[in-house]
Amino acid sequence: MQPEIKSRQKRQTIQRATRHKHQIVANLEAEILLRVRARQDLSRVELASQLKLAPSTVGAYVDRLIVEGFLVQWQKPERDYGRPPTLLALNPGGGFFVGVDFGARELLATIVDFSDRPIRQIQKKILPNDSADQVIAKIEQAIDELTNGQMKDVLGIGIGVPGSIDPQQQIALGYAHIQGWENIPLGSLLAKRFKVDVFLENNIRSMALAELWFGQGRGLNNFICLGIRTGIAAGIISHGELLHGENNLAGEIRGWLCPVDPVRRRTANGKHSESWDCAGLQALEQIASIPAILKAVHEGIDQGKDTILRNIGESISFEDVVYAAAKDDPFVNNVLADVAQTLGWVCCQLNALFNPPKIILAGPLVSLGASFLNPLQEAANKFCAETSQPPPIIVDSELGSFNGALGAAALALHKWKPTRHT
Repeated sequence: MQPEIKSRQKRQTIQRATRHKHQIVANLEAEILLRVRARQDLSRVELASQLKLAPSTVGAYVDRLIVEGFLVQWQKPERDYGRPPTLLALNPGGGFFVGVDFGARELLATIVDFSDRPIRQIQKKILPNDSADQVIAKIEQAIDELTNGQMKDVLGIGIGVPGSIDPQQQIALGYAHIQGWENIPLGSLLAKRFKVDVFLENNIRSMALAELWFGQGRGLNNFICLGIRTGIAAGIISHGELLHGENNLAGEIRGWLCPVDPVRRRTANGKHSESWDCAGLQALEQIASIPAILKAVHEGIDQGKDTILRNIGESISFEDVVYAAAKDDPFVNNVLADVAQTLGWVCCQLNALFNPPKIILAGPLVSLGASFLNPLQEAANKFCAETSQPPPIIVDSELGSFNGALGAAALALHKWKPTRHT
């Protein structure tokens, strides 16, 4: 073998070994950051114990992360005996992460600092006739506005995508409510445009991530986030991790055939029947999604139902429904009561499948507050009692409409790893 060939092969072997070593270091540093992020009162000794490494080894990595601006040290107030331990925390100035969440009618985006604190939020409308290219342009515009066009300190971008995705290839596979939204390499398109790592997740799973790290699911290893917007899905957290399923379809319950047509659940005198009528099967999304609720309201108005929404016309929004419910409009409250019954049945089925301690309701229905949540919990209690199962606790998300965007930012934040150069 010629000397130059041997020399080239030796260089390649060294480069591969170096890259492998750097990857191991990056993985360990990422794990350190995740543990500090989960509990920002860790000492180096506790961290070493968790990682099952020598304190001196962990100390070397921690020192490097402090020098690089990702970690800071702090001490609890003085105590009566001994020196207070030195604890680790995330440095807010370590960098920024962008999160984008969108659906059929709306795009929400946020930027958070390295300690998870939201810095700015923006909102854009998606029009019914917007094409896939126009939606992508709005995503890019939102990121530009959040960052003021300066990407130097942005470490990653997370995108909560409606419909089905391929998270490994970063491809948005399909979503019926946006024209031409099929097999779009959204991850690579945005990575090329902004020169940072981009991570894709289903938008309802993004909501579940937001609840895990910022909201009602914080500190829980298992829970379900039931997201209801234009579509319906369940983001399932199992053992502290998102459940994706074999083909990334875990939680896609929008097509569940519910054994009740809400219209059939009323007796001739207009009162609720105590039994479930299985004669009319409908997909869950056709009963309990926001478009389904608006459709039921319009149909009732067309049938002459008495409601304060009658004079609004074709432009009735869900905010109008919330207003009518607050005014105790009987017709609107009956529509919402039907939805609560159906979702109570859904929560009972989710409880049978996954036995979560908590189901978190996310999306516009949360704005109805206790007037919707209480009937939903009561319905779940009733149906679970019929199966002799203890019902789950159902709560409203407290993160507001930007919970999906926060979750997308959290996705990028937790997928990101410090870069080690050869």
